[in-house]
Amino acid sequence: MEKKKQCLIITATITPNSNFVVQSDALARRNEYLEVLKYYSSNFSGDIYFVENSAFDFEKDEGFQTLTKQENVFILNFPKSNAFKKGKGYQEFEVLDKVLSQLENKYEEFIKVSGRYLTTNFKELITQENSGIVIDRHQKKKVAITSFFRCKMDFYQKEIRGCFKNVNDDKGIFIEHVIYDELKNVSKVKIDLFVKTPIYKGVSGSYGGSLNRHPLKTKLINIERLLLRKKGEKELKKEFK
Repeated sequence: MEKKKQCLIITATITPNSNFVVQSDALARRNEYLEVLKYYSSNFSGDIYFVENSAFDFEKDEGFQTLTKQENVFILNFPKSNAFKKGKGYQEFEVLDKVLSQLENKYEEFIKVSGRYLTTNFKELITQENSGIVIDRHQKKKVAITSFFRCKMDFYQKEIRGCFKNVNDDKGIFIEHVIYDELKNVSKVKIDLFVKTPIYKGVSGSYGGSLNRHPLKTKLINIERLLLRKKGEKELKKEFK
């Protein structure tokens, strides 16, 4: 069977299973996830997998059931993780590994979005050429931004799969640090920054602050991206908060 080009994976935890979560109200989280799924289902024509790992009962939820009537929207429901103290990044990639083992033979690459991150320039970002992974990394903080990235299926299985086992939020070892470290020794040819800065709408699940960035700061970051690409650099250097 010929592989499809892309699928979109939206990760979600409607009922939190970790201490390291700011928004713990399940109903509020459900509403935010539903709005995000509505947005992407209107802006992405490929297959969408809404992956939830708190055993939420979707059968009784009319809002989600309406969306799954679209032929390209699928819900994959998983039980709660046993790794409560290791944090949401551990749990997110624990279930992502399971999902990709089911999908790796169906698609060439996947786009991964943390469930409550609405990326307003999504369409522009998913057309960039990808040789392995397109992900923003920050040299100063030594983190990879895992809330939104694109990755070839075979690249993930070879370079990233299983690395979540090194995550432990309780000890300050976050998934962003772990993936940054995993990519340090990978050929630069296989890694790229996003050409444009992802523009998020919403609130961070980690610190509770707004994800909105001033348009001027976004322009400055985009200038930096252009200069870095001309130099063949694959990590952001400056900090524009």
